[in-house]
Amino acid sequence: MPKRISFSARIMVHMSLIIMLAFVVSGYISFRINVSLFTEEISKQFTKANEQAAARLDLQLRDIYRISNFIVFHPYIEQVVRRSGESEVRESHTQLVDQDELNQLLYQVKNDENKLNSMFLYDKKDNSFFFSVSPSSKNSLDQETYTEVKRRLEGSSGNLVWFPVRIQNSTDDSGYRNFFAAARYMKNKDLQQYGTMVMLFEESLFSEDLKELVSNERANVFLFDRQEELVYTDMREWEMEQLPAPAKFSGSKVMTNDGTSYLYVKSYSKQVNFTLISRVALDSLQEKSSVIFKISMLVGILGVLMAAALISWSGRRLFRPLRQLVQGMRQMQDGNMGTRVAVQTGDELAYIGHSFNSMAENLELLIKEVYERQLNEREAELTALQTQLNPHFLHNTLDTIYWKLYLKDDRETAKLVISLSNMLRYALEPAGTVTELREEMAQIRNYLTIQNTRYGDEFETIIQMEEGTEQALVPRLILQPLVENVFVHAFADQLLARALVIKAAFGQADFDEEGSSPQAALIIEITDNGKGMGEAEIERIVSTAATPRSDSRQEEGPVLGSKRIHIGIRSVIRRLNLLYGEPYGVKIISKEGAGTTIRLLLPLEQKGGMRP
Repeated sequence: MPKRISFSARIMVHMSLIIMLAFVVSGYISFRINVSLFTEEISKQFTKANEQAAARLDLQLRDIYRISNFIVFHPYIEQVVRRSGESEVRESHTQLVDQDELNQLLYQVKNDENKLNSMFLYDKKDNSFFFSVSPSSKNSLDQETYTEVKRRLEGSSGNLVWFPVRIQNSTDDSGYRNFFAAARYMKNKDLQQYGTMVMLFEESLFSEDLKELVSNERANVFLFDRQEELVYTDMREWEMEQLPAPAKFSGSKVMTNDGTSYLYVKSYSKQVNFTLISRVALDSLQEKSSVIFKISMLVGILGVLMAAALISWSGRRLFRPLRQLVQGMRQMQDGNMGTRVAVQTGDELAYIGHSFNSMAENLELLIKEVYERQLNEREAELTALQTQLNPHFLHNTLDTIYWKLYLKDDRETAKLVISLSNMLRYALEPAGTVTELREEMAQIRNYLTIQNTRYGDEFETIIQMEEGTEQALVPRLILQPLVENVFVHAFADQLLARALVIKAAFGQADFDEEGSSPQAALIIEITDNGKGMGEAEIERIVSTAATPRSDSRQEEGPVLGSKRIHIGIRSVIRRLNLLYGEPYGVKIISKEGAGTTIRLLLPLEQKGGMRP
C-alpha cells in the first residue's frame, strides 16, 4: 500500500504552489505591463520621428512638384515640344538651337534641386530633348525603360508618378546605376497633352531624409505614392514579401513577420499625398523586459523555499491537536472505545476535539445498547419460534379434520375446513412481501366460501378481473381486511339480500409534478350494497389513518367485541401510504343507505419489472 502524504505536507505543498503561482502571475503581468508601456512610449517617439521625416519629404517633394509644374506649363517649352512633335522632319540645326535654349532654361532647375540627375522631354512622336548635369549620362532613355515609363503613366491623368529604375552607366562597376524616376504627361492649361516628362533623381533623394528612421539595424521604411505604389524602401529584394499594405492599418500597429514582432507606424505627406510607413523590431525590447519576469520567477522560488520552512515549523505547532485527534481515531479503530483526546485550545480544532469525545462516549453507550438489544432479540426470536409452532399445529389439525370429513362424505363441511386451512397457510407467510393478484384473489375466495356457509342464498359475490391483471404484483393481505370490513360493518343488521362486487382493471396514475406523464396503474374496486356511511365518518377514517398508530388509538372508534370499527380500512390506508405515497392509495366513495365503494390505486408491477 503506497505511503500516504500527511495533511500538513499537503498544506505545505499547496501553499508553496500558491505562492509560486502568485509570483509567476505577478511577474507575467508586470512583464506584459512593462512591454505595453515601453511599446506605447516607443510608438509615440517612433510616430513623432516618422511624422518629422514625412514633413521633410513633403518639403522636398513639394519643390520637385513645383519644378515639374514650372516645366510643364512654361510656354516656350510647350512651344518647342509641340513644334518637334508636329514637324514631319526634325532639322538638325533647329534641334540643336532648341536643345541649347532648353539647357539654359533648365539649368536653373539644377540649382533648385541638387538631387536631379537628368531630365528627358518627349514629344508625341517620342522624340526626346535631354538635360543632364553629369557628363556620363545618356542623352535618351533605352527602349525598355521608356516602355516602362509609358506603362506606369497609364491612367495617371497628368499626375507625377514615382518608381525606381536601373539605367546603364559606364562609370559604375556593375554597368548600371539606380535612380528614382518621376514621370508625368505634359498637359497645358487646357488639359491638352503635348508630351511626356521624365526626371531621374539620385538614390539619396529619399534615403538622406529617412536615414534617422533606419538607424536601428532592425528598422525599415516604405514610401508609397498617392496610388499606393512603392516608391522607396531600404529592404532587399528577397525580403519584399514582408511589404506592408498601406490600406490595412492606420496610425501604429504591432504585427508579426516570420516570428518577429514589429511596430509599424504610418504617416501621410499632406502636400503630395505620399504615405510613409516605418517599422522597428520589438524583440530587443521584449528581451530586456523579460528580465523582470525572470526576476519575479527567482523571487518566487526563494519565496517558496522560505514559505516551506516557515510552514514546516509552524505546522508542527498548529497541527498538534489534529495529530492527537488522528491518534485517538486510530485507537478507536483498534477497538479502544474508552479513548478521549485532551483539548488545549479554544479554536475550531477544540470544537472538533469536544465533538470527538462526545461521539466516542455516545458510540460506547450505543455499542452497549446494541449488544443488549441483540440479546433481547435472540430471546424474542426463540419465543416467536415457539409460538409459530401453534399455527402450524392448527393447520395440520385442520388438514386431518378435512380428510376425516371427506371420508365420511360430509363434503360441504370438508370444503369449509379446507378453505380455512388455506387461509391459515397463506396468512403464515410474511405480510411485508408482494404476491400476484391471482393468489390474493384465491385468499378472498377462501374467505367468501366461509361467509357463504354463514349467509347462504342471502349473499351474492361477483369477481371480475381484466385479462392480464392476474399477474400484477400487490402487497400480501391487502384485500382481506377490506372484504372483512364489508361483513363486519356494511352487512351488519342488514335483512335484505347482500351483494359484493370485486373488480380489477388497468388504469393510469396522474402525478401533480409539472412535466410528469401519467403512469400505468392497477385499479381494484370493492363495492357492496350495505348501509354505507356519511362524509364525516369517511373523513374521520382517512384522518386517523394519516396519524401515527399510538396517536390514533383513541380515535379508532368504539369497540365491538374485540374489534375496532373500520380498523381494517385504516390499516390498508397506512400500508399503501408507507409503500407508495401519492398519488397511489385508497379512495372511499359512500353514501348512507346506498352502499360503499373502496377503490385501490396501485402501481402496476409485474415479475420482471414495471409494465410499460
